[in-house]
Amino acid sequence: MADASAAEASAPLLRIDDLTKRFGGVTALNGYHINLSAGALVGLIGPNGAGKTTAFNLMTGVVRPSEGRIVFAGEDITGLRAERFTERGIARTFQNIRLFRDLTVKENVVVAMHMRHGTGLVETVLRSPRSRRAEAGMADRARELMALFDLEPAADSRAADLAYGDQRKVEIARALATEPRLLLLDEPTAGMNARETARLGETIARVHRLLGLTTIIVEHDMSLV
Repeated sequence: MADASAAEASAPLLRIDDLTKRFGGVTALNGYHINLSAGALVGLIGPNGAGKTTAFNLMTGVVRPSEGRIVFAGEDITGLRAERFTERGIARTFQNIRLFRDLTVKENVVVAMHMRHGTGLVETVLRSPRSRRAEAGMADRARELMALFDLEPAADSRAADLAYGDQRKVEIARALATEPRLLLLDEPTAGMNARETARLGETIARVHRLLGLTTIIVEHDMSLV
């Protein structure tokens, strides 16, 4: 048992072998490999069209690979649906911000927690005691996540009314709300000026230190990487 535990501890959190994706006659990603240890913080770089976002889409189940294998925490998850990737602890952000624009910052964060802590539609509608306890717990956790990104003053503001850089922070906070073991950030500073980029880079590094969360960042800004 001890040998098995040691082997499991030393195994990579994420292992990708020969990952390939073809769209018709176009090969968007060819033979990608990675072994990523738990707690790592790495950058995925390359020119436009190199397949970085395609790699992220494959790693999160948004698209299925043409060839290759994805092993996460010792389980082969190749070909599973995107929600199954999330359930197993893989979360991501996108190049183009995908917030619920008419919900508040707090609501955007809380909605992501329902996958793990929600009590179901009937109990939520009926406001059962268990549902009220779950909602209170999720609200507390949302405040903690918002505090990480200095978003507490904007908790009750519509996401659409926030500055662009703060919307990026909300998106990352929402990804963290799913309690991932692996976080993938797809060009998190896209559209930001140099000052906003530096601040978000500092925030990402601080969150990584505090949470010890395995993180992959696709980014064109080499100073951030």
